[in-house]
Amino acid sequence: MPGSASEAVLQGQQAFDKAEYDAALQLFSTAMTMRPSDDEARAALYNGACAKAKLKDWQGAADDVLRAVNDYKLKLEVAVKDPDLKALRDRREWLDAVEKARGGVSSSAYANARAESKSPFRLVRLLTFGGLGAGAGIGLFIIISRLITALRGGEGAPDLTETLLNLSINSAALAGFSFLFFRDLRGAEKDRLVVDREEQLGRLLVELDNDRVVPLANFRGSVRPVLLAGSQGYLNRALKASELFRTELRARGISVIPIALTSKDPGEKLAALKREFRAGKEEKSGGFGSAPSAKPSSAAKAQPRKEDKKWQLKAASLEEWEGWAEEQKRAAGVKGDDIYIQVQLDGSIRRSGVGVPPWDRWLDDIPTLDSVQTRFTDGIGSSK
Repeated sequence: MPGSASEAVLQGQQAFDKAEYDAALQLFSTAMTMRPSDDEARAALYNGACAKAKLKDWQGAADDVLRAVNDYKLKLEVAVKDPDLKALRDRREWLDAVEKARGGVSSSAYANARAESKSPFRLVRLLTFGGLGAGAGIGLFIIISRLITALRGGEGAPDLTETLLNLSINSAALAGFSFLFFRDLRGAEKDRLVVDREEQLGRLLVELDNDRVVPLANFRGSVRPVLLAGSQGYLNRALKASELFRTELRARGISVIPIALTSKDPGEKLAALKREFRAGKEEKSGGFGSAPSAKPSSAAKAQPRKEDKKWQLKAASLEEWEGWAEEQKRAAGVKGDDIYIQVQLDGSIRRSGVGVPPWDRWLDDIPTLDSVQTRFTDGIGSSK
């Protein structure tokens, strides 16, 4: 039994080095109950986070890193570079923690920066139009007072015609600058809502082959995801239509994420009935001594081909994907049930539509990953 917090931390580190993570975590937790100094508490919390990450307690690990950073002045850069936390950094829990960490970037600040990047001169225009509009408003107030004096008449009263002309000019200027100001203000709010949806998309989870579950944001910079949301029949048709162009689409970083929203597809039901009918006929036609044909199991059918693993990504927590897809349909004004959404390397939504994606046209529209256009212009484009 350790006699002090420093001894508990030291013994915990020794247990961690031996891969005895449960024992190490117990010692780090004990250290926190022994009135540790700030240095000892920082070491106990951080090393405890590493132990929890090894034990796949992702939320606990993220909470301990956050506490070490915010309460005990651990540099966030240490956790960002530590190989023992590599698996944690692939998790959504890490993204949530970094937002709240001292020295991290909050989601609201990041969203604001991305929204401003969609129209980099909007702030300048808002300041310009706002200033000019304010000037026109002050001038209008002064002119109205002069108009009242002109209407009263008398010695020294301003000329009525000139005053009315100035009134009309300042009124038009105020109306024009106000229109331009509020138009940009509404545009900024619209862009912010779009970016918020894109950030929510980045937090949705994707399941990898080795049972890892990571946020979609982890693929930014290397993958242009295409979400296919709809009935199973629609997903089958969209994927089949892409087969001729798959190699070229992969060169453009495109990967598909099928999201089955409903099974109410008459075409798919009819195909299923035909398959069942053919299977019944084959079973009946098996003669004396004939061996029944081996049917692959459903698991075998679902097993992706090796070359398709990067092409087709699997959505985890499907309810979250469905909720996001429905919200995107409402925001984009899409009326159909079967939709596609194409996302850029930086996570921005470039286009969305109803039906099978125009895979062939995208070959001309989307540059390859190694092109100059990708390096300098990817992510630029309006959300629809």
